[in-house]
Amino acid sequence: METDWGRMISANYVVDPDLIKKYIPKGTELELYNDTCYVSLVAFLYSNTKLMKVPVPFHRKFEEINLRVYLKRKIDENEWRSEVVFPKLYFPKRAVSIVANSIYKENYETRRMRHSWSEDADALHTSYGIKKQGWHQISIVTGKEAQAVKEDTPEHLFSKHYWGTAQINDKKCTVYEVDRSEWKIYETLESDVSFDFGTVFGDEFSHLSNAQPESVQLFDGSPVTVYRKAVL
Repeated sequence: METDWGRMISANYVVDPDLIKKYIPKGTELELYNDTCYVSLVAFLYSNTKLMKVPVPFHRKFEEINLRVYLKRKIDENEWRSEVVFPKLYFPKRAVSIVANSIYKENYETRRMRHSWSEDADALHTSYGIKKQGWHQISIVTGKEAQAVKEDTPEHLFSKHYWGTAQINDKKCTVYEVDRSEWKIYETLESDVSFDFGTVFGDEFSHLSNAQPESVQLFDGSPVTVYRKAVL
């Protein structure tokens, strides 16, 4: 898949590692920041999308909302690679969900979605919504100047989506590469997360509905190519 990912909101929550053990594929382990385990509610916009290098009418621009877990995989004796796994993902386009579930073995569901992008003299206004037993929405107001993400920060962990993995069964997983440039981050001025996590992502995440995220950021995004690399 070739596409542009734009205006990516990431709302980041501290969770007990035991909560997400069942989502960790074989060969990986949780990647923590300062011994803290995070999951992130992420929303962004696809545009200029091509499936198998072919533009598909009415399937070029659409939203994605997902919940992600941060992992690492040992590549050799002295090297670890950061990866992410998704307990649940959503597209508003059924054909795209079918392709993603078939090729990448992900857990996409198709639901009605919406987004709003605007700006004024001083700020960017960005929001995404999904309808599942009512509307759920995440929104953020930021400054207009994006800056490089500093290393050795939680934001660096949240922006390191260069490799994804999906569990096929207890013994196998799919691993795929996301080829893109480094993202920049905007200064957060205000944010709001109005989500029923239990309804959208499952009962084990329902307590996040009443929790305050540790942080909410907006990343600028970039053109990306998603490859299927291997089944391990």
